[in-house]
Amino acid sequence: MRSPYAFACVALFIPALTLAGGARGSDPPPEEPSPKVRLASVRTYVPQQFRQSRIDYLSGEFPTQFPYRIAADPQGRIFVTDPAVSSVHVFDTRNNKRWEIRGDRHHRLTRPAYIAADADGNIYVTDLGLSGVIVYSATGWFLRTIGSGEFTMPSGVWVDREQRKLYVSDCWRGEVLSFDLRGNPLRVFGSEGREPGQFACPRDLVVQSGKLLVLDAGNFRIQIFDLQGHLLGILPFGVDRRPFAFALDASDRLYYADLYSGGLVAVDTQGKTVGELEAQRERGRWIEHPSCPNFVSVAADARGNILALRPSLTVEVVQIVDSTLP
Repeated sequence: MRSPYAFACVALFIPALTLAGGARGSDPPPEEPSPKVRLASVRTYVPQQFRQSRIDYLSGEFPTQFPYRIAADPQGRIFVTDPAVSSVHVFDTRNNKRWEIRGDRHHRLTRPAYIAADADGNIYVTDLGLSGVIVYSATGWFLRTIGSGEFTMPSGVWVDREQRKLYVSDCWRGEVLSFDLRGNPLRVFGSEGREPGQFACPRDLVVQSGKLLVLDAGNFRIQIFDLQGHLLGILPFGVDRRPFAFALDASDRLYYADLYSGGLVAVDTQGKTVGELEAQRERGRWIEHPSCPNFVSVAADARGNILALRPSLTVEVVQIVDSTLP
């Protein structure tokens, strides 16, 4: 019998990744990564190593059912959404504390999904049960709602800390919207469709090096825009790759959690695979997993290190390392 997490995977991951439908041709098998490098876990965070903070009045025994998306702020905190228990888990890695954010009785989270943090540690949450982006302070106090009524299904969210702008993808409308951090609308990127510059359920977002990267989940690709909305390029994925979360490290290498192989894959700026972690292979091809992958989300911390989230709420710090070293 499968776990509740496996059923949650089917409910939340599969629909957006099968929107394209039908066969997509005979793409080549995945490239073998360089034998000189490998992707390795260099540090692990688990909930048990953090003590409960006094500011947490609601977490009790720290329930967790479905860790979904991860983010980090410049203050060393890691945030994990858990839509099944209507909360955001907070891990303070500097002070070794943890707590939960659920909102107050008037601004309660229902199914928090995607999350981002600004330079001050305020967090921005898209909720599958609400129509806007909910903003909380670093200590969990409700601040405001952005874009209420402007979204059909807000999903991915990103804060450009330097430019103080917010980017939000709308899965159902096939758009990415930008705002200032007070909630004033600025720009719309893309539209619904299959053509270059169009989206079929856009999800994760990253703004880095003056570019906006969007996981166009239903079209099995990542699209790259400048910040004025012009399409710069497309990174397609083959029939045997199904990324559902991605992040960039400090060198602009792209890491994605892959639903097909179950692992974490790193590619360079030209799209060549440079490392894998727990990705199942057999003679140059991925082995499709029957249920959930080993990693469910990835994010970069303030120093550009990659954090990978497991279904167990374990967070791995991963790096590309020289495979010739012990």
